[in-house]
Amino acid sequence: MLASLEQLIALQDLDSAAEAARRRLAELPAAERELDARIAAAGNRLAEVDRELAANGEARRELEKEVAQVDGRLARFDDHKASVKTNQEFTALLHEIEIARGQKDGIEDRILALLEQADQIAAERAAAEGDLAGVTRQAEAERQTIAAERTALEADLARLASLRETQAAALDAGLRARYEQLLKQRRMVAVAALDGDVCSACNVKQRPVVTQHVRGGEEIVLCDNCQRILYARPAAPTQPEEAGAAERS
Repeated sequence: MLASLEQLIALQDLDSAAEAARRRLAELPAAERELDARIAAAGNRLAEVDRELAANGEARRELEKEVAQVDGRLARFDDHKASVKTNQEFTALLHEIEIARGQKDGIEDRILALLEQADQIAAERAAAEGDLAGVTRQAEAERQTIAAERTALEADLARLASLRETQAAALDAGLRARYEQLLKQRRMVAVAALDGDVCSACNVKQRPVVTQHVRGGEEIVLCDNCQRILYARPAAPTQPEEAGAAERS
């Protein structure tokens, strides 16, 4: 294969690796935001349960005030018994007492229901608090993994940049300029392999003469469609069994 073509392939490999590293680096902030979102969601759930628990407590306090008011009425009714003079008045007073006691029983039933609900909410709160702690721990571990990956990617980019500079410097100036131009115009792919008779970058079938020259490997050949520099992949080594079968045939 033409030496300059081999250099171009090696340079493209370095640029492709660097581009993959840059893309992964660009994805990391979104991964970190996802961790923040998970923590926020768990925190919001805990806050929601706290609001439910607070509302339950407020509702019970209001009902307890109503019970106290009814108890006050009952106390006044008891005080009023001594001043009742007729059976009709006494019967009416007993009726009022019965109504008040019924109201108190109803309010206390509602308080009991709220107490049961409070127990359920408290259990939900414990679960939500545990979830928040677990999500926070997991997010912190993943954040450390992301930080380590970022450091490794940045180091890899620095290494690839150094190798690229060495590789690019070995190229003919005109060929390097053409490569750099293609790299910018063709989404960081200036050199593409030929798959059969198809350009692997743009998936367009090449003319037979183009395919022949590419497989010859002795000149710089451009794709008919995208103008990328084409090269032929080395043929896969023949397996011993296949070689024997070919000789027998």
